[in-house]
Amino acid sequence: MVRFDLAYGRGKTAVEVPEENLVGTLDPRPMPGVQLPQAFDEAWRQPFGTEDPVASFQRGDRVVVVVTDHTRKTPTRLVFPLVWDRLKDRVRRDDVTLLVATGTHRSPTEEELEAMLGELRRQFRVVVHDCDRDVVEVGRSSRGTPILVHRLVAEADRVITLGHVGMHYYAGYSGGRKNILPGVAGRATIEANHAQLCDPRSTACVYHGNPISDEMVEAARLVGVDFLVDVVMNAKGEVAKVVVGEAEAAHAAARAFWDEGSIVSIREKADLVIASAGGHPKDIDLYQAYKAQYTAARAARDGGIVCLLAACPDGIGHRVFQDWIERSACPAEVLGLLEKEGFRLGGHKAVYHAQDLARIDVYLQSELPAETVSRFFYRAATSAQVALDAARERFGPGYRVLVMPHAGETYPVVESARL
Repeated sequence: MVRFDLAYGRGKTAVEVPEENLVGTLDPRPMPGVQLPQAFDEAWRQPFGTEDPVASFQRGDRVVVVVTDHTRKTPTRLVFPLVWDRLKDRVRRDDVTLLVATGTHRSPTEEELEAMLGELRRQFRVVVHDCDRDVVEVGRSSRGTPILVHRLVAEADRVITLGHVGMHYYAGYSGGRKNILPGVAGRATIEANHAQLCDPRSTACVYHGNPISDEMVEAARLVGVDFLVDVVMNAKGEVAKVVVGEAEAAHAAARAFWDEGSIVSIREKADLVIASAGGHPKDIDLYQAYKAQYTAARAARDGGIVCLLAACPDGIGHRVFQDWIERSACPAEVLGLLEKEGFRLGGHKAVYHAQDLARIDVYLQSELPAETVSRFFYRAATSAQVALDAARERFGPGYRVLVMPHAGETYPVVESARL
């Protein structure tokens, strides 16, 4: 047996795979962690697309720093003090606001805010975005979408974004412009933007020509982001890369770094893929954990099995996602809701889930009640062994297993598809 201790919630869960059935471990290539202060200093001295990120900042400027929320691992409490060291001689502390980019997510709890920001909460004004309140229009995208953003962003003299870059299954990549749309955008803007996800160009690891991503870029330009600081995290949750500079140029450098480490070739798809969502906060709820299912499904053969390991202590995570599933007797009916009612934010993830289930079965190990797991068309698993037994029964003793310890940070591509 080959033993894996895979991230699950705030701890780990053990998985043992017969050695003769294991065809490989699918993981990002090694991306060594870096010392954040030194890496930041180097990135600051060599910014992308600008000579000096703060050259135009001056005393009296209203500065809004948009930071990611509790569903992301951006080390904001460590990164922002490094930014402030470069800002404090130009702007006043009282003129700086940290705006938490929740998009349509729930607000972080007090405990989560403390974990994200620590002493920054007591040193700076902190505001949590609400997509249904205090948003104003700053213009329209080229497709006519009104771009509604938080009033503080619209009225700011200077806007900085802090985030992290990785794969996003329909926006192409996280980070950069996503801090603005959906991060601090109004609900109507987010829904109009995300309604394009049925376009085949709206897919993982596609940035230019992806209509969702392109509109996000337009929104960030309408706001006028002065500069960004983005990090790329490795599989251990360490910072592996820091980029600073003009939003598009710096993000492009981070994307290239992520691609080199995280787009991984496979010779063929497996009968069973065992995938960890990556532990907290990536498996905080089913809505977030789905991202790991999305990548794992791309490594599974038609008719195959995915075993998703995701604690989901917060439950489902999105009311529309839950509503569309609960109103459907089978996955095909979810697709019918899309045809009948059109796009609804949250429902899109139910659609992706239904599309996965048209070609694979998904076993879910979680903290969710068994009836909830079943209602979402999963097969409940108390451990990965349940899925291993199912694979042996379906495919015979020679069944093939791939393990994805960090599924959300690994994008599998069949070698023939890259030719």
